[in-house]
Amino acid sequence: MAEGQKRHQPRMTRGGFRWQVAAWTVLTMNPVWQLVFRSNEPWDGFHSFMVAILVACVGFLAYLLYVRHRDGHFWDEEEARRADWDRRGRQL
Repeated sequence: MAEGQKRHQPRMTRGGFRWQVAAWTVLTMNPVWQLVFRSNEPWDGFHSFMVAILVACVGFLAYLLYVRHRDGHFWDEEEARRADWDRRGRQL
C-alpha cells in the first residue's frame, strides 16, 4: 500500500496484537495441560470440550496471523513516524 493510505476497517495496534498473542498462549496451554494430565481418565464430555477449545484456538491463531500480515506495515509506518518525530525533537 502507498504511504499514508487509510484502511477502511479499524486496525489493531501492535500493543493490542501482543496482548492477544499472550491471551492466546494462555488459552491454548490450558486445554493442552488438561488433556495431558487427565489422559489416564476415560474420555468424556470434558475431553471433547478441551478439544473444541483447541480447535477454536487454531482458528484464533489464523486470525492473528492474518492481522499481522495485513497491519504489519501500518505498525512499521507508525514506528517510523515516531522515530522521525523523536529525531526532530532532539534537533531542537
